[in-house]
Amino acid sequence: MHAFTRRNVLTSALLLPSLAAPALAQGARRPVKFCLDWAWQSAHSAWTLAADRGFFAEAGLDVQIDRGFGSGDTLTKVAAGTYDIGFADTNLALKFNTENPGSQVTSVFVLYDASPNAAIFLKSSGITKPKDLEGRSVSVSPGEGTHLLFPIFARANQLDVSKINLLSVTAQLRDTMVIQRRADATLGFLTTTALNMVGTGVPLRDIGWLQYNQWGVQLYSSGLVVRKAFAEQNPDVVRAFNQATVRGLRAMLAEPAAAMESLKRREPLIDTAVEIARNELINEVALLTPHVRANGVSSVVKERFETSARQVAEAFGIPGTPTMDFTYTDRYLPDDRKIV
Repeated sequence: MHAFTRRNVLTSALLLPSLAAPALAQGARRPVKFCLDWAWQSAHSAWTLAADRGFFAEAGLDVQIDRGFGSGDTLTKVAAGTYDIGFADTNLALKFNTENPGSQVTSVFVLYDASPNAAIFLKSSGITKPKDLEGRSVSVSPGEGTHLLFPIFARANQLDVSKINLLSVTAQLRDTMVIQRRADATLGFLTTTALNMVGTGVPLRDIGWLQYNQWGVQLYSSGLVVRKAFAEQNPDVVRAFNQATVRGLRAMLAEPAAAMESLKRREPLIDTAVEIARNELINEVALLTPHVRANGVSSVVKERFETSARQVAEAFGIPGTPTMDFTYTDRYLPDDRKIV
């Protein structure tokens, strides 16, 4: 298991905008509908802070932020034009674009340098390696990114999926199934599930996980997705949103308590202590990798991206060799993306 500790608070200087606001900010604010990947939780505070502290407004945007119901659902809604921008597991865009050539999406900002997708379980289950999932029951939620990407993990670790009993349940029941020992493991973001379990009273030391990125699948993960046509027609909007996102991330990392207060204004029922711990775990396993510390967020390496894209394509039976520009572009990124 990865250990995690509280990060030192960043200096207030990191909160200062590093770039001048784009031209869009000179006129009336542009309405933008933004959909998250899941129910409100700590990582989303980058955007709630961007809204509360005026980062979006200063970038010329009037942003509506709504909770999500799984990355697959968010991608569908963005592609349909229900939302302008979404936060979703960008690995799913390859399958989506192949199946929907007339309404393709693109990732314009990769948030997680290492995917937090994982199989999560109680250590008392005896699971210590991927092969231990065979002969077990695993709870999953249809449309959720970790479930959709499970074939990649299974292929990389030579799992016989026919020997795994995948129990399809609602998102509300998925983690509970493990706590109640009605399932041996579940599939999800370890930063979501592990802390959800902690919130019910399970000590973190009693929870184990098999993070995809530690078991042969070097995936990038969640980020901002838009319709390709939207990005081409509204480049200033996408750039402005990305710039405000970087500022929101700096604020979130520098002031975790304030970030959770911002989140709590949207969802009063969140447990502030649990969400701060969740953000520390996200920082440890997904966001603040050595590469991001050195190069900034969304500093995507083409070779790595295309290697993982080939893994995704093989798992989903997609022919050909996918190139990075099929699902990702760096055209709309600010130059300064350092967040620590």
